[in-house]
Amino acid sequence: MAADKRTWRIGEVATATGLTVRALHHYDQIGLVVPTARTSGGHRLYTDADLAVLYQVTALRQLGVPLDQVAVLLAGRADVRQVIDEQLARVDRQIRLAGRLREQLLAAREAGADGDGARFAEIIKLAGDLTGYLGADQIDAMRRRMSDLGIVGEHAVGVEIPRLYGEALAEMKSGTPPDDPAVRRIVGRLDELSELLRGGQDSGVSAAVRALWADRGRRQPPGHGGADWGELVAYLDAARAARPATRPTERPTTRPTTRPTTQPTTRPATGEAR
Repeated sequence: MAADKRTWRIGEVATATGLTVRALHHYDQIGLVVPTARTSGGHRLYTDADLAVLYQVTALRQLGVPLDQVAVLLAGRADVRQVIDEQLARVDRQIRLAGRLREQLLAAREAGADGDGARFAEIIKLAGDLTGYLGADQIDAMRRRMSDLGIVGEHAVGVEIPRLYGEALAEMKSGTPPDDPAVRRIVGRLDELSELLRGGQDSGVSAAVRALWADRGRRQPPGHGGADWGELVAYLDAARAARPATRPTERPTTRPTTRPTTQPTTRPATGEAR
C-alpha cells in the first residue's frame, strides 16, 4: 500500500497519539474524529489526515480547551485566538485562587493547634457583632442552631464562609463581572450555607450579616478592609440577580399505556479493539 494511502488500526493510533482506545471510541461516537474507513470486520481504520486532526485535538486539550469548544474550532466556527484568550482568563483565575490558597495554608500552619479555638472564637464574635441587628431571641436562636450543628456549623462559619468571601473579594478586585459563572457559583454556595445555618427558618440572620458588613464598609476608610466588604455586598447581590431563574420540574399528566420494545444489543466478538 502506498505511503499516502496508509491506514492505521486503533491500537496503533493510540500509541502514536498517546490517547487511550476508550478516548478514541468516544471521539468517534460524538463525531469529533471519525475514522475514514473500517475493515470488513468492522475495525476502525485511520488515515494520516485523521491522525493530523487527532494531533490538533490533543494539542487543544493540553491547553485545557473543553471538547465542545474543540469541536467548534475544528469546524471553523470559532476564532482560535478568542478561545485561547478565554483559557488565559481561566488560568489567571486559577492562579489568583492558588495564591489565596497558599496564604490560607501559611496561616493554617502558623495557627497550628490554636486553629480550632480560633474558629469557635469567630462564631462567638459573629453572634456578638450582630447585636443591634438582631433581637435577643434571634441571637439565642442562632446560638442554639450553631450548637446543634456542632462541627458542621464551626466549619461553615470559621472556614468555608470566610474562604468564599475571600474568593469573591479577589474576583471583584480582579474586575470579574458579577454575572461570571465563577462568581455565581460562589454566591450559590454562600446561600446554601446560609440556609444551613438558618435551619430552614428565615430568622433574618442573612439580611443582618449583609447589613453588618455594609455598615462596616461605610464606616471604615478605604484601605482598611471595611470599604471592600461594603462594596462586596453589592457585588454579591448583583451576582444573585444574574442567576438564571429555576423552573419547577414538570411532570407528565399522563403515563404511556405501553412500553416501547427494545431490541437486544449485539456485542462484537471478543478480540482486537475496534
